[in-house]
Amino acid sequence: NDLMHSRIISRSIRVARPFNTGNTRAARRVNARSLSQSPPSGIDSTGSPPVKQSPVVGPTEWGAGFWTHPFVCRMLGLFGEESTRIRKSEAMFLSCRDQANKPAFFKQGKIRRDFRSRHMLLSLHVWIIHRRLIHHPSSGEYGKLLQESLFDRLWEDTLTRIRAQNLAELTVNSHLKNVQKYTFSGCMSFDHSQTFEESDDKRLDELGGALWRDVFLRNEKLPVDHVLRLASYVQREREMVMNLPEDLFQEGRIPWGKPPDWRNVKTDDGGDFLDEESEEEVLQRQKKEVEESGGVFLDDVDLPDGWSMAITEEGKVYYWNTETRESRWEKPEV
Repeated sequence: NDLMHSRIISRSIRVARPFNTGNTRAARRVNARSLSQSPPSGIDSTGSPPVKQSPVVGPTEWGAGFWTHPFVCRMLGLFGEESTRIRKSEAMFLSCRDQANKPAFFKQGKIRRDFRSRHMLLSLHVWIIHRRLIHHPSSGEYGKLLQESLFDRLWEDTLTRIRAQNLAELTVNSHLKNVQKYTFSGCMSFDHSQTFEESDDKRLDELGGALWRDVFLRNEKLPVDHVLRLASYVQREREMVMNLPEDLFQEGRIPWGKPPDWRNVKTDDGGDFLDEESEEEVLQRQKKEVEESGGVFLDDVDLPDGWSMAITEEGKVYYWNTETRESRWEKPEV
């Protein structure tokens, strides 16, 4: 934990700095990520939302397919060790982000949609990948480097989400440091829960306590059974990732399971937990809580099939279709 903490802290300063043309490492990261499936960032001169370009395919002579020719990619360093590591960590991160955005976590799971709750849910899935990279016998030193790249990607994404909260630019780095502080604290709590190898029940209870503090943010309205269902999900997904074939894992093809089934939850005294709020009421209450606290409610749940929410580097929210490459500022209707 100390090694992870010190390395990530030392690298986070570099991640927080804006990219510039003289930063070779940053430029290499951008080039490597251009081959991934992540949405674009930035706003063009017309003020239109970014457009995701389809991969270039075709002949390998000068022309359409030249820049995707393997020889050219090698000359540009896109198949180098660092660029390959960046692409792998990008794929792993996007897999975590897609899973953490599943509507069930917020509707049935009652995880709040404020910045901290959503960030910790994402960090929880990143932590599951981190456990594999650090503790799997096949990882070695490369696994440690890959988990550093994974956390670099998390901090880059965190910066765009911080900017989406309409904060003053001069305060962005201080907010990032605060987010890193409670992220590290949460991850160490998750780590601690896994030290109770002699008892599955004890490990589950400790993990449940960590989730109640760091993901549910001490929501006293939720019964223990509700929290433990998320803990059981985490244990299940952690074991799945640890046993995943190396080729699938390295490519970021993580077959995440469904979110927990929160039906028929029991109260602490054994009765039925009666949820008096409808899903729409939960949504409106969470939106009100976020806006009253001065935050910006990021509405990326219940999107039509194929649509995803994205955030530009300037922190502006837009929506894009992963199939048609269409992009728009307004949320598409289901």
